[in-house]
Amino acid sequence: MTTFDIICLANSFKHGGRCLAGFKTDGSGWIRPVSNKPEGTLFTEHCTLNNQQIPRLFDIIRINYIKSIPEPHHPENWLITNQKWQFMGLPTVDQLNHLLKTEVNQASNSSTLLGNKDDRINWNFLQENPTQKSLCLIRPHNLYWQIETYKTRKYRARFELKNVHYNLGITDPNWIYLLELLPDGIYTSYTLIEKLNLVNFDPNKFLLTISLSEPFSAKNDQHFFCYKLVASVINSQYIKTFLTSQNKNR
Repeated sequence: MTTFDIICLANSFKHGGRCLAGFKTDGSGWIRPVSNKPEGTLFTEHCTLNNQQIPRLFDIIRINYIKSIPEPHHPENWLITNQKWQFMGLPTVDQLNHLLKTEVNQASNSSTLLGNKDDRINWNFLQENPTQKSLCLIRPHNLYWQIETYKTRKYRARFELKNVHYNLGITDPNWIYLLELLPDGIYTSYTLIEKLNLVNFDPNKFLLTISLSEPFSAKNDQHFFCYKLVASVINSQYIKTFLTSQNKNR
């Protein structure tokens, strides 16, 4: 058995359950806890903490693992044991900056996003050329939020990274909950914050956790792709204010 403490940086929807990922507090990189269910999906019985809560962004969680089980599209996968996950508290602002500054700078200044400049990676290609990384935390530029309805409502983040345009689906349940309050349209971060009356949010300080999806084939398409998704939306100004207040109250 192996144990890691992680800072939760993604807890998004996946096949009726959740996909959770975090950055190890020892600074050794990303990890994606997975169950023995199909595609590693986590359900309530897997990820309820010892305080009876579901992990939130920036919770420090101690998880026991059986072994590393890398997949061509998800090299960070580790199979969990059936032991209860432990809530270890929240990081300080300094601890968070120390752990994530290098990750954010490297990912944001890369000429590609998770290996290429597209919104997806061909599954056949990945099986022959396994990716070395399926998770990253970026600082997007010219960020817009798109809400549109065609049969179902869809939520997307449009942004630039090193002069490359991306338009990616959002799977962060907390952010989707907020976007559901707005009519269809395309919003700047400034307009979004104003319309939703979000306190302590800075429109220029958004970070996005990007993750590769499971292989997926669109309708009438025989080709499978792993799509790049916005697994969590983070406003660094809000998080700084939140963590400072929480740590003062300890």
